[in-house]
Amino acid sequence: MVQEQLPEEVCSTGNEIMAQIFKECEKYGFEMLDDGIYQNDQKLGEVGCTDLGWWFTRAADETQQRIPCDSVLDAVWWLSMVETSPSIEPTFEELLDRPFEMLTSLDWELLREYTPVAESWELVTA
Repeated sequence: MVQEQLPEEVCSTGNEIMAQIFKECEKYGFEMLDDGIYQNDQKLGEVGCTDLGWWFTRAADETQQRIPCDSVLDAVWWLSMVETSPSIEPTFEELLDRPFEMLTSLDWELLREYTPVAESWELVTA
């Protein structure tokens, strides 16, 4: 009998899942409590993993719909956008300020569209 192996991103126990979520929350300075993930006493939402993969919910979403994502890193990152930006898409400047290892494939696609604004240093007088 051949046993299927789970992808590396999917965990097999609740403790492993919680440990991964906690590790990612620490990177953002988030607090993980029993009922969700918080920043400055404001609930951002929840992150979890089921047989179908990683997901997150936003506290502001009354339906508490689970939004699928690729990894725990992506799930916590999307929660970090709750407070910092009214839109779900980050600005180019926000993406450029993030460490490379924190960027998702979607982020890289957005950055491909980025056109830097050239500053005219000739206009600056000493």
